[in-house]
Amino acid sequence: MPSTALNHFKQDVARAQAIVAHAGPLPAITPAEQMLRSDLLRSAWMFAVGAMDAYFCDAYTDIVAATIISKSRHPAANLPDFVYDIRFPIRAILEPYTNNENWRWRMAARKMMERENVLSLSTVQTLFNKFFRKGYRLFRDRMADWIVHPDAKKRRFGITDVAFNALGANQRGQAIEDAQEQMEERYRYLFQRRHDCIHNCDRPKVSPQSLPLGGTVLKVIEDAEFLVQRCDEHINAEFREFLLGIGCPPAIVAQAGY
Repeated sequence: MPSTALNHFKQDVARAQAIVAHAGPLPAITPAEQMLRSDLLRSAWMFAVGAMDAYFCDAYTDIVAATIISKSRHPAANLPDFVYDIRFPIRAILEPYTNNENWRWRMAARKMMERENVLSLSTVQTLFNKFFRKGYRLFRDRMADWIVHPDAKKRRFGITDVAFNALGANQRGQAIEDAQEQMEERYRYLFQRRHDCIHNCDRPKVSPQSLPLGGTVLKVIEDAEFLVQRCDEHINAEFREFLLGIGCPPAIVAQAGY
């Protein structure tokens, strides 16, 4: 996949890590000092989740634009019906692009997503599964690999790599289903806490929710990095197969950055 979306994500996550590092040595004796440090940690949480949102929006923009540009370069490509139903802002398409005619499709796709958010794993699947090979699905197809990945954590999947590897073949199907449910619950919680911070200053009821220094926010950042890195690998591999499957020659696929 073109590296812009992932590079921006890494930069944004680094900003979240810098906020946590800044909050660490601050005094937290008085209630006001404690609240200030907690608010910095909330900012880091929002940055980490916002970085995921931005990545998925940018990645979707990339593959939509790459699909249309590949079709323009290879008119014989057979686009699936859903591509023709994608709605673009007309202004972005009609504006002049003297240096690169295909740039209009990238700008149109970017404009299409600029007011969207992708803070739901089901939304992520809905967007990207269309660009996967028939019968292939984001998350589910790689879940077994993700569970045993060196960076995997039990909090994401509810099972360790050791426990998963010890299961018999007839037990792994249910374990994978359970792991995906746990993963969805974990990220649902991360997204909801971000919403709480933005929409009600992390005060869903009466008092602000607690947020100790510890490693809580660092774990949020780790979880954001894990999800985006694994999804980037999966989307990259599947979208290449998608382009080849609609009839694009390997040279055209390579031009698209896949």
